[in-house]
Amino acid sequence: MKILAIYNHFAETLGTLKQFLKDVEEEHAENIKGDEEFDALIIMGGPMGVYEADKYPFLAREMELIKKAYKQRKRILGICLGSQLIAETLGGKVMKGQFGCELGLQKVKLLDEMKEFFGQEELDVFQYHCDTFTLPPNSKLLAYSEKYYQAFRIEKILGLQFHIEVDSNMVKRWSEVYGLDIKFVEEVKRYENELKKKAESMINYWLSLK
Repeated sequence: MKILAIYNHFAETLGTLKQFLKDVEEEHAENIKGDEEFDALIIMGGPMGVYEADKYPFLAREMELIKKAYKQRKRILGICLGSQLIAETLGGKVMKGQFGCELGLQKVKLLDEMKEFFGQEELDVFQYHCDTFTLPPNSKLLAYSEKYYQAFRIEKILGLQFHIEVDSNMVKRWSEVYGLDIKFVEEVKRYENELKKKAESMINYWLSLK
């Protein structure tokens, strides 16, 4: 299975997910033309908003790619901005979160099949976002926090608002690039092994979707 991973920002890559995937082609969003060949698609995060497509034209090309992949019933995974692009493309709406940003290690509550797959009620994840989305038609909510929707699926498409791909090195880079508080580097370092295990489990869950 050939996987295309799209990066909307150089600091937001597959991270720990890469070691759990085979045959991955990594590409920066600016280079996407819309005729790429793949069996599965992964779209990572970035600091821009879905509603800023005029400023970042590659967002529109990614949404066209999502639409095409959905029609062809291909597997798609979206993380943070990636999940928002999926939501907007398939009929949801992305907006500034009315309850403020979510930042740092936080718990999300799991529902239905995701709760069953992980065998637990909650999942510790890393949050770094201020936007949120409404659920697309025919989607199934799989996780939520006190503020926002956190995970949903449509067939073989999975959207995750939170980050599971991070390790302390990635968060350190975000502190350098985005000005994220350095305290989050130590926070992630203490929980690194657990995050890595959950990242592997989430990939296995995504690959199990039918």
